Amino acid sequence: MPAPRPPRSPRTTGSFRAPRAPRLPRLRLSPVRSNGSIELDTATTRSGYTLPPYIRWDRFMTDWKWRQGEHLTTIGPTGSGKTVLNRYLLRRRSYVVVLGVKQRDPELYGPFQADGYQLVRKFDPHVPDDEDEKRVLFVPMVEKFGAAGRNEQTVKFREALQDIMSVGNWCVYADEVRYMSDQLGLRTEFEEIWIKGRSERITMVASSQEPVDIPVMAYGQASHLFLFRNADLYRAKRMAELTGVNREMAQETILRLPPHEFLYVHKDSGKMLRSKVIREDS
Repeated sequence: MPAPRPPRSPRTTGSFRAPRAPRLPRLRLSPVRSNGSIELDTATTRSGYTLPPYIRWDRFMTDWKWRQGEHLTTIGPTGSGKTVLNRYLLRRRSYVVVLGVKQRDPELYGPFQADGYQLVRKFDPHVPDDEDEKRVLFVPMVEKFGAAGRNEQTVKFREALQDIMSVGNWCVYADEVRYMSDQLGLRTEFEEIWIKGRSERITMVASSQEPVDIPVMAYGQASHLFLFRNADLYRAKRMAELTGVNREMAQETILRLPPHEFLYVHKDSGKMLRSKVIREDS
């Protein structure tokens, strides 16, 4: 009698494949902070005040609230990150007009146009009922140079600002509010928006390289201040004075902020914190 055959192993089709490892959730790592930034977390002033806490950029953008009609001012030298910051913040508004002074400014206009802003030479403040949002880069064409050219710009910007006041609901971004207020003589129109804008649901976003000689309303009527590093003691002191909160704490923070970090001050509550602008489109 023949010996029984051993049991057959189960058939397999095709080549052998190892079981797949479980798919892990994708991690989003926060940017590495500089040593200077970390040191500020425990730094204190001479009087013993701890500097404002650091909040990650993504968390700041998630938690930060900005109501239509609330004004915003950013102050910082060239290259500090204030224009990038303003561009990201303005994405929260539906009707935005950027007032462009220079006829050609690729560092400013290019990124805004990439965000969907339409370059116009004549501004129409009226928005059709079926249009959800409107973003406009208003750069009026000027035929003349020097004082005559500035006067021509002034007339066109003044007409636009007056139309905005009559229509309401717009967000106005003045990239260099000091120049536009003094050299173009638009201080009165800006002040009207700062004072009456809240009731007309008009928001003013003012930006300046210098903390000196800017209109009082730029910080007096602003609900939100964004201040970047300035190593000049006089300017840092002036910026701290504009906050209306703990000046010693604000001044020490402004003097020691790392590149692209900013001090945020909520003027209505006195809350202060630090964060860093992270380029989301790099």
